[in-house]
Amino acid sequence: MKNNIKFALGAIVASAVLFSCSDEYLNRYPDGSTISADQYNKLGLETRLQGTMRGLYSMIYSDSGSDHDEFGQRSIDLWGDILCGDIAVTNKTYGWLYQDEQMRTVTGRTGYIWSFYYSMIRNTNTAIRDISLACNVRDTVAKYGYPSETTTHTYSSDEIEYGLYLAQTFALRAYAYANLVRWYTPVIGSTNMGNYTIMTYPAIPVYDETNMEDPQPLSTADEAYRRVFADIEMSIRFFDEFGAAYLLENGSLYQRETKLGIDGNVARGLAAYAYLNAAPYYTTVNATTASAYYTNAAKYAGEVLASGAFQMISNDKLLTTGFNDVSEPSWMWGQNVTTETAGGLKSWFGQVDIHSYSYAWAGDTKVIDDNLKDEIPLWDARALWFNDGKANSRFKGCPDGKFFSAACPTSTKDDDIDREWLSDNIFMRIESMLLIEAEAYYYLNDYASSIAALTTLTDQRINQLYPFWSDDYDDFKTQITTPQNLLQAIYYNWRVEMWGEGYGLQTFRRLGIEYDERVRGGNHDYNAAGRVRPTDANFNMDIPSSEAIYNPNI
Repeated sequence: MKNNIKFALGAIVASAVLFSCSDEYLNRYPDGSTISADQYNKLGLETRLQGTMRGLYSMIYSDSGSDHDEFGQRSIDLWGDILCGDIAVTNKTYGWLYQDEQMRTVTGRTGYIWSFYYSMIRNTNTAIRDISLACNVRDTVAKYGYPSETTTHTYSSDEIEYGLYLAQTFALRAYAYANLVRWYTPVIGSTNMGNYTIMTYPAIPVYDETNMEDPQPLSTADEAYRRVFADIEMSIRFFDEFGAAYLLENGSLYQRETKLGIDGNVARGLAAYAYLNAAPYYTTVNATTASAYYTNAAKYAGEVLASGAFQMISNDKLLTTGFNDVSEPSWMWGQNVTTETAGGLKSWFGQVDIHSYSYAWAGDTKVIDDNLKDEIPLWDARALWFNDGKANSRFKGCPDGKFFSAACPTSTKDDDIDREWLSDNIFMRIESMLLIEAEAYYYLNDYASSIAALTTLTDQRINQLYPFWSDDYDDFKTQITTPQNLLQAIYYNWRVEMWGEGYGLQTFRRLGIEYDERVRGGNHDYNAAGRVRPTDANFNMDIPSSEAIYNPNI
């Protein structure tokens, strides 16, 4: 039970999802009062698919009820960043997120995470099955290949539409499985991993459109990753295939309606990150596979960068974007928050932004870890993302230069506080592709390409008001010519550039095993100055105990 809120709560508008989310993921049909299974099956395919896609995308940001620290993907992002310690919770006045500060996420959040992603998987499986029954475009693609002047087959309008639906559903299913296998596969070297390898560790059940009616046993982490890669490769193929067909039929490029939708670039971004996270597990069991996965990570990240569809936040905009507007050219994937979908206090900005009427503004600040903040060199303008405490010490370390409401970015006076909570949610931006490239090339021993990707980013992160920035930045570029310093620089840039965007825990689990015994900053309310390693049990997720009840095969 959380402490009662000590100030008046604004109205919260809950987003409606077509398919109800149940803690019991084996409930395969809508179980709310909205629609029954029979009613669903009697709807036309097009109506069902449109509803399914709206439901799937809304699940990404939907909340679970009354808890103000559960609001979809961005809450999961927040839990991970707090768990690894990059975000410090400074007190527990209201109680939200304190179990993550206490590093109890792996037990306290497991039911939500499990249900969240398996609900998404259940609904993608339904959509894939329905499309395949009505119009098996997969067989058509396999038979005829890419549409071109030399192809005798011309895709119909229905095939193009269903093919683009499939591209999105395959990407969403890959996204859900990639998150599950990341959370539920222990770090190499941890007690939980024991003598298992990626090839043998029993990680999660894998469901697709062919076996979704029957409880499945735990698949190995390798099998789960192979599901991820099969799906995301199919998604990319279909976006390319039917995007080309769409162009031939309509004379214009296929465009997603909003940035909440997945397109070919987002699918490539998901692929790049999934390959990057999988690769380290294969290094000792199959070096060839590890190298192939790093190669694919660099390839897909590079294709997104080469598309020119997104522009990195430039140095002169670094402190003015606010990470609050989905129209920002660097955002690849995000949600435009409206009055109908605003979560109020139950949102990222409701928990973190001191410029919104929020828990952070009221006293429960979520700040950058002191030790990480001290790592930021004087030449790095990203230090200005975080309050230095000089003007108002109670907000020291708050990200008031990175995440702030567009409604009032320069004041924390009571009458200037944003009570609309219309700041947008970010899920992916182009800068992450540069970091994926830098890391993947590093492990491929292509240090020149790694440095080029990293410095493309850091060239736009210079604090030119610092009088010695040129000399200090030149020193930085000289230092990263050695492999160890280069890896540390990549690690540092993941932590600072992507702070608060949900990459912290996986960065710690993936790169921290190289050399990191992290010391938590003194500004943590729990375990301040404590030492943690990614192999500690706190960072290895437990499967929900309820799963054993509902799934007789586990």
